[in-house]
Amino acid sequence: MISQRRIYKGFLLHSPVKITGVDKSGLQFAERGRVEHVSNLGCRFSMRGAVHQGSVLAVEPLGPDGENLLDEFPRLFEISWVKRKGNRSTVAARCLREDELADPGFYMNCSAWRFPAN
Repeated sequence: MISQRRIYKGFLLHSPVKITGVDKSGLQFAERGRVEHVSNLGCRFSMRGAVHQGSVLAVEPLGPDGENLLDEFPRLFEISWVKRKGNRSTVAARCLREDELADPGFYMNCSAWRFPAN
């Protein structure tokens, strides 16, 4: 299984991004983070906020000084795993495919029922 996941090559980088989503209490958030790895299947990035496996986030590339880029737009990702270390999280997420975005039932599968009750 691990060897199958590693078939898809990616590259390491340290590039600024804007991450937006909805937290478990239903409030929208936006923060800046850093993409650490990108492949044709998804990416891994670091951020401060607490997010959960199965959530959907938008990730938008930023310029080297954190500025918005005119020719870029947010891409949607589903969180595969989260590793919390101190006040930061490392998040791995896979790109959502066009057919998933067109499926009205997809959003029901990403609803708040996946979050543990506190």
